Amino acid sequence: MAGVIAARTLSESGITDFLIVEAESVLGGRMKETTFAGYTIELGANWVQGTRNKVTKQENPIWTLAQKYKLKNTYSNYDDLLTYDQNGHVDYLNIVNEAWIKFLQVIADAGVRKTFNLEDLSFAQGQNLAGSMPQTPYEKVADWWNFDFEYADTPAASSMIEAANNNNATFNTWSYENQFVVDPRGFATLVREEAKLFATSQNILYNSIVTKVAYSDSSVNVTLKDGTIILADYAICTFSIGVLQHNDVQFVPRFPAWKQEAIFTIKMVTYTKIFLKFSRKFWKNTQFFLYADPYQRGYYPQWQSLSEIGFLPGSNIIFVTVVTDQSYVVEAQSNNQTLSQIMTVLKSMFGNDIPAPDNFYYYRWYQNPLYRGSYSNWPTGTSECQHINSQRPVGRLFFSGIWNLEYCKVLYPYKNNDLIARTLNSYLEAVRKAIWKSNGGKESVVDGIWLDFTSNIQSPHIDHL
Repeated sequence: MAGVIAARTLSESGITDFLIVEAESVLGGRMKETTFAGYTIELGANWVQGTRNKVTKQENPIWTLAQKYKLKNTYSNYDDLLTYDQNGHVDYLNIVNEAWIKFLQVIADAGVRKTFNLEDLSFAQGQNLAGSMPQTPYEKVADWWNFDFEYADTPAASSMIEAANNNNATFNTWSYENQFVVDPRGFATLVREEAKLFATSQNILYNSIVTKVAYSDSSVNVTLKDGTIILADYAICTFSIGVLQHNDVQFVPRFPAWKQEAIFTIKMVTYTKIFLKFSRKFWKNTQFFLYADPYQRGYYPQWQSLSEIGFLPGSNIIFVTVVTDQSYVVEAQSNNQTLSQIMTVLKSMFGNDIPAPDNFYYYRWYQNPLYRGSYSNWPTGTSECQHINSQRPVGRLFFSGIWNLEYCKVLYPYKNNDLIARTLNSYLEAVRKAIWKSNGGKESVVDGIWLDFTSNIQSPHIDHL
């Protein structure tokens, strides 16, 4: 979404000589849907988190677009939850609720640390200081439900202060409502419909994979996999931080040390949803189910029924979510291994007489060189200086996207006075405005935007080798 919103902002400023370079056949990126057993399911982004603050009247811009395009969605009721272990249903909701109270305490403590300019800690250290040390399987899955499910990483690996910033900037700014998208057109319809307002086939290149970006203080040249070369005066790069970390794209010259350090201090994490379609529904009429594995934290822990009213009623579809370390496991092993493990868990939860699934599917985000994960997390030890450096341009190459945010607080891409002084012209003002606006959402979903602002022609020059 960052790329499309940036392009929209440029268009609104009267600049039309730009290209959106999209690696896939459609816009959307990590807003990715597919057809599964006759239904549309979301493989990546699925929720509008926070809608509208009834007091301040502030509205989540994603929610604004959802209403504009009448996106079908349903309220996720996290209180509609049943708890299980290896012996079936067992009620430990009190432990889940206690974990939530402790989570909020750490969020509040993080605010105190930030107010008094104290050193950041890991969220797990914050939990320890608040008297929370998950030990039992029930406590561990409750911890996973309240933290990992949101951040796609563990409390030990995550910044205490920035996790609090994430929570507060999203939910305190807008609301605690989480709307689950079940639109047959897909969540990405927001991106595609917005693009129609300003873009045409003349300034969107589909199925165009970038392999090389050569940048300088005077231009940016982009090479595509098919040999096409795009010559531009400026560029906004919205690759995921995972792509930048894996060197899937060659940058010439190599990024300076300060930029490399900034890139590698941000963590690309993975959030995997594994879908199963059954001939009959054998689970309760409940939105969510938690499974506490006796041996391993985060082992197929959170289940969600899509067969409920408001979602995909009658579909007999349920999906389980795993994140980061367990995501890497399921991506590396075969589908049959994953299915075998999942069925063992389901049988321990619901009994041995459940049927085998008719359909089974999950997407491998980490293994895909276009994404290398599905979400960005602020890890323990990353400084604000390093994060600001991740936003700063190199030459005429600018950066935008989810990892470019300070958790929903919109920042300029850089705060370097001499650089600002050198770029005070109308075109760069439009670029800065475009990046500023594009960073207002939580998803960076377009492969890249490459801009030519000084050419007399209406689009960047393209050479074919």
